[in-house]
Amino acid sequence: MARIGTEAGPVGTLNRRAVLAAAGAGLIAAQAAAAEQPRVPSGPLGPLSPAWRAAEILPLWNGAPPETGFRPAPVPQGAPPGFFRNVSTPSLHVFRPRIGNGRAVILIPGGAYSFIVGTHEGGDTAEALAARGYTVFVLIYRLPGEGWSHRWNVPLQDAQRAVRLVRANARRYRVDPGRVMVLGYSAGGHLAASLATGFAEPTYAARDSVDAQDPRPSAAGLIYPVITLAAPYTHAQSAASLLGQAPDEPLIA
Repeated sequence: MARIGTEAGPVGTLNRRAVLAAAGAGLIAAQAAAAEQPRVPSGPLGPLSPAWRAAEILPLWNGAPPETGFRPAPVPQGAPPGFFRNVSTPSLHVFRPRIGNGRAVILIPGGAYSFIVGTHEGGDTAEALAARGYTVFVLIYRLPGEGWSHRWNVPLQDAQRAVRLVRANARRYRVDPGRVMVLGYSAGGHLAASLATGFAEPTYAARDSVDAQDPRPSAAGLIYPVITLAAPYTHAQSAASLLGQAPDEPLIA
C-alpha cells in the first residue's frame, strides 16, 4: 500500500496539493461526461414533472363542452414543453396529499389566455400545496382564441364547471364541499376573480346532476392577476385573447 506524505510534513499526513489536483481532475471528468449527455429543459418552462405525468385526469364535461368552432392552431416553434395549447377537452389534473386536511384548491395557471403554464403555476404549485395537505385540482381550461363561439365565455364555463365537479366528487376525494377554494395566477387570476364575482352568471345550460352544485368558491387567491380588461390598466395580450381585437365597451365592462 502506498504511503502518503507531504513536502514538509511527516509521512501519513495528506498532501493538500495532491488532493486538490485529484478533485479538480474528477470535476473536469464529470463535466466532460455531462457534456456528452443530451440536455433536457428544466425549470419554470418545463418539462412537466413526474408527479404531473402521474396525476389523475378528470374531464370536466360529459361529451363535448359548451360552444362550438374549436380550431387547433400550430404550436409556435420553440414553445416551452410545459405549456398547454389547443385545449379541446378541458380537464382537472388531481394531486392528492399523503395526509389530507379536507380542503380542496382549484388551481388556475396563467398564460395571457393564449396558453396555460403547466409548470411553476401548475404542477409545481400543486405539489407544494399537496405536501401541505390540500387536494389540488389543476384546471386546464379552454383558450378563447382557439375558434370557440362566444369566446369570452369558455374559460368561465370551465371554471364554474370545475367547482361543481369537485363538489360533486367531494366524498370520492375526501374533501369538504364547503371548503373548495380557487387560486389563480396572472390571466388565471383574472379567471379566478371572474369566478369569485360571476359564479352565478348563467354561462351554459345545465346538462347533468353536477350542474346542480353551487359554483361559488369558498375563498379565492389572486397572484399577480390581470384584474381588469379596461385600458390602460389591463394586460393587452390577455384582453385581446379573451375578447378579440376590437371588443365594444359593453363586452369590456
